[in-house]
Amino acid sequence: MSSSKKAFGGLFWNLSGNVLNVAYTLFSVPILLHHFGKEQYGLIGLAFQINVYLQLMDMGLASGNIRFFSKWIAQGKLSRVSKLFQSSLVFYGVIGIVNVFILGVCAYLSQWMWHLDNAQAVIMHRLFYVLMISAFFGWISTLFDQFLKANEILGWEQRLLIFIKIIQLIILYLTLRLDLSVTIYFMLACFASLLIFPFTILRIRRLKNKVSFVPKYYRRIFMAVLPYSLSAFGVQIFQFSATTLRPLILSFRSGINPFADYRILNGFASTIMTMSVGFVGILIPMATKAVASGNTSSRDKIAYQGTKYLTIFLSLIVFGFVLVSKDVLCMWVGDKYAYLDPWLKLWVLTMLFSHTSAISSLVFAENRLMPVMYISAFSATTSLILAWYLVPQYQVGGIIISYLFYCISQITFYYSYYYRKVLRLDIGRILFRSFFTPAVLLCICAVAAHYSVSFFVLNGRVGRILATGSAFIIFSCPIVFFVLLNADDKMFIKRLLSRRKEPAG
Repeated sequence: MSSSKKAFGGLFWNLSGNVLNVAYTLFSVPILLHHFGKEQYGLIGLAFQINVYLQLMDMGLASGNIRFFSKWIAQGKLSRVSKLFQSSLVFYGVIGIVNVFILGVCAYLSQWMWHLDNAQAVIMHRLFYVLMISAFFGWISTLFDQFLKANEILGWEQRLLIFIKIIQLIILYLTLRLDLSVTIYFMLACFASLLIFPFTILRIRRLKNKVSFVPKYYRRIFMAVLPYSLSAFGVQIFQFSATTLRPLILSFRSGINPFADYRILNGFASTIMTMSVGFVGILIPMATKAVASGNTSSRDKIAYQGTKYLTIFLSLIVFGFVLVSKDVLCMWVGDKYAYLDPWLKLWVLTMLFSHTSAISSLVFAENRLMPVMYISAFSATTSLILAWYLVPQYQVGGIIISYLFYCISQITFYYSYYYRKVLRLDIGRILFRSFFTPAVLLCICAVAAHYSVSFFVLNGRVGRILATGSAFIIFSCPIVFFVLLNADDKMFIKRLLSRRKEPAG
């Protein structure tokens, strides 16, 4: 199967999986919020948020592994592939144990750190104990995912996650039916996500590129990957911190209830972000091969065409959602949360900055990450300081404003320096043809949809959502098909859709 077809298939299943996650979130969050109450719902989110930040212990090995797995598989150096796999098993096993220890410390200090009352502290301790078990196996599962991506098995896990979501729906039903405690629900939900573990092992065993599942450390092989991984880690530690520490700052400065507000908004914003960031994981193996082989044609397609397609996709989602966000929010969690809508609109609009996700695959395929690390350090540090001072006054709005500052700082650096000087890309072509043209035209479509619907009297929320959404589709579809997509784009998409699915290696 060709790389382009695998990428398209991976993107399709990645988007399908994210749509499924959206559907599950839209269904489960209001149920959990009303069943457990705002405070206990906030505790669930806080426990997850702490463990998410601990993913930094990866130290960039995820990027390094995907890059070197892909490179050595392409070069036929399968012995190195197997040795790196075994060494990574040792590494992830060790940090899994460290992860368990840190969660234990957090459990012990949780009442003091978040000013919890005794009942809340007991619940928080139990949630952390559950995470200790699931986190260890989660690290090993991360390695399996990296290896599948490097073999261009893209989207396979997303298909398997459909089964996991069905299990989680059953857990949600049992929680309501049997009035399960927050701890029991949390435990069942965490362990359900680990059901993918044995299936992933079986899928890896079916690959032509055989690896050993016996942990064994090969210092020479691991040290060949570590410098690149640490370079990527230097970038990721700041980018990741800017994203994951902001809600923790909110919880430290304002308490559990504002953090619950963040979790409500994050359900929408993270979905759009995940859809765009998914492009990076799919394109990194292709970008690595293009850079290593000097294939400028593939490299340019990723930079220019990938950015245009992603901008069109993001603009349709972002502007379409902004049009109906207040009605959707109130239908989702109730009218009492309508005060969050302005912040939700602002947060979702910042997702347009993710149009650079396609080019990010080229950034990480290169081995010149020091400038990216420096700007990431500056942007993350200043945005977190800004969040610290804004949160007491604006609460959840404070971290959204600080995130907007972070995005503007990052995008300015990339366009003014890195894309032009390091990657030697045509900035005008990316900025004006691949981004501004689709974004502005689809924004105009959104404005036209808003004002066209305003002439009609629509009292019901569902009616307003359907009418506004339909108007936006009517205005935007001709623009996308006749203006934004040229003959080559249509031929490329038609060719991909017409191909029969071939069995993956």
